[in-house]
Order: sequence, then structure tokens, then C-alpha cells
Amino acid sequence: MKMRYDCLPCLFRQTLESARMVTDDEEIIKDILKKYSKMLPELIDSEATAPMIAEEMQGYIKKVSGVSDPYAEIKEKNLDSAFKLLPLVKKEIAEAEDPLLAALLMSAMGNSIDAGVSLNVNIKDNIERALKESFAHSDYQQFLGELKEADELLFIADNTGEAVFDKLLLKKLKENYDLNITYAVRETAVLNDITAEGALELGIDQYAEIIKSGSKAPGMIMDSASKEFLKHYQKADLVISKGQGNLESLYGIESGIYFLLKAKCEVIAEVLNVNEGDFVFLYS
Repeated sequence: MKMRYDCLPCLFRQTLESARMVTDDEEIIKDILKKYSKMLPELIDSEATAPMIAEEMQGYIKKVSGVSDPYAEIKEKNLDSAFKLLPLVKKEIAEAEDPLLAALLMSAMGNSIDAGVSLNVNIKDNIERALKESFAHSDYQQFLGELKEADELLFIADNTGEAVFDKLLLKKLKENYDLNITYAVRETAVLNDITAEGALELGIDQYAEIIKSGSKAPGMIMDSASKEFLKHYQKADLVISKGQGNLESLYGIESGIYFLLKAKCEVIAEVLNVNEGDFVFLYS
């Protein structure tokens, strides 16, 4: 998905927030912002996606600050918030008329925990909204049909906090279907996205094989994909892509993917023909 001009101020905000996480030295912060500003003339005419630009800026921030994981503290806060509400989410899934659909919805709800968009997220409000409104667009029935025949499912993960709720979805899928599930994570720490180490700590390996995707961006950049990722991608009967960053990297570029997310900004909402804040399960 080609970046829109509207993405540029959002990327500036993200860059400034990241810079302030790693240092209070105004000269270093100024240097980081100058780096982004100098990129702007080329970005206006480029085919780059927003995650590609974020990858370059996050890499630069790590380099000049010496901090390998600027969002480490944010991720811990995200996890703490998610775990506090985990009993409520489990209860809603268990009591739902269709527990698998409820697990998908709660996984999409978890996508609200996106430090790339906002550092302040009220998860409880998002749970309530998801339960009240469900999916604005859902290709669930098609997904169910394909599940019956599937042997291999590739799940392209996104943020750390939402992985707590992804685990509930993976559990439900394994309970209901004879599936081999692969959970693909970022190659290295970027924004608040889940890493292999983080996924292991959450026990994702109870239900899926955890692999590194090769992408160091906050999105699945296929040109950076590892051989292991490509092997699983090519043999997968079903692919679920979580979140906006993966959508921005794959939508309109790859096909045959189920995108599971919350539309957290006007640009994504317009592309998906939904309202900002809506939950989406879209096949494309």
C-alpha cells in the first residue's frame, strides 16, 4: 500500500516520540528530526510504504542513541494492561455463541495497542466497543470454509500487547482444527512490535511455531523476508496478517491474505471503506 501524504506528519510524531524515549539531549533529538526532515523531498515522490520509512528512522534512532529497544518500557506497560483484562476477554470468548469468532474479534481488538499510532490506549473501552459493534467488515464465513480444508496457517504478528489476545485465538484454532500454525514476528525490536523472545515469554509456542520474518520494519516487508518466512508463506493454506503495519506492507501487493485489524486512522479507514475505529477481518 503506497504511503499517503497524511502519513508524513504521523511519522514525524512517531519519530519525535521515539527520540524522546531514548534521550533528553536536545542536540540528539534535533539531529534525529533533521534526518527525517531531509528525507521528505524524496518521500513525496517515492513508492515507499510507511513501515519502510519507520524502519529507516527507527534504525537511525537506535544508532545515534545506542538504545537497542527504545520501546521496551512501553511494551511492558502494554503487557501489564493486557494481562489485567485477560480474564474478562477469556470470559467473553468462553460465553460467546461462536467462540472462534469472538476470539478473532478480541485479537482484532488487541490491535488497538499500537504505539506507532498512539502511546495512550484504553483497552477496556476497545473491548466494550468490539463487543457492541463487532466487525464492520468480516469475511469470517469464507475463512471458516477454508479452515476445514487447511493444514498450514501462517499468522503474521504485530504488536506485543495484542499478542496476549492472539494467543487465545491460536488456542481456539488448535482446539477446533488440525492445523500447523506458524507465528511470524519481527526480525528485531521495532516500535512496540512482538519479537521472538517476547512471543516465547508469552507461551505462544504452545500453539504455534515461532519464526523470525526477516523484516526489521513495523510491517512485513517482503523484500526483507527470511528464507524461513518465505518457505512458510509459500506453503501456507491460510495467511492471517495482523495490524496496520502489515496491512500497509502487504495490501495491494500480495494477495490471498486475511487482514485482521482495527482501522486506527482516517487513511486506513478510507482504504478499507470503513470508519475510523472499526474492526476489520478482510480477505484480499
